[in-house]
Amino acid sequence: MLSLLAGPVGGLALYVGDHLGALALPHARFGWAGLAISLLLAPMLEELVFRGGIQDALDRTPWGRLCVVGGLSVGNVLTSLLFSAAHLMAAPAWLAGAIFFPSLVLGRLKQLYSSLVPVVLVHAWFNVCYLTAGAVM
Repeated sequence: MLSLLAGPVGGLALYVGDHLGALALPHARFGWAGLAISLLLAPMLEELVFRGGIQDALDRTPWGRLCVVGGLSVGNVLTSLLFSAAHLMAAPAWLAGAIFFPSLVLGRLKQLYSSLVPVVLVHAWFNVCYLTAGAVM
């Protein structure tokens, strides 16, 4: 599944960008509880709210189902904008903006499989890749 490659590619881009000085990656420092939240709780809750709530509601409207490009619905794009904006509470603006692209992948998975299970699993994988990029710095 191509969507699984987005995590390592994004993690590598963050790692290289940080090492070249092009960006400053926030370094997460937390224990087991923080790790469990990042890898289990956050993906489940975020996907329940954003893909299971907001995107589902938007995709039920005639304009929300409209295709923008590559099978991405208007509902997915709007949900991804909101998802990125929500990350402004905990991430620098450049990183919250960059989250828009993996969010589109997650939204597309929701469209393809009509289930939150693959979305939550891939979201957790994306978080693993992000944390790994920060941990090896």
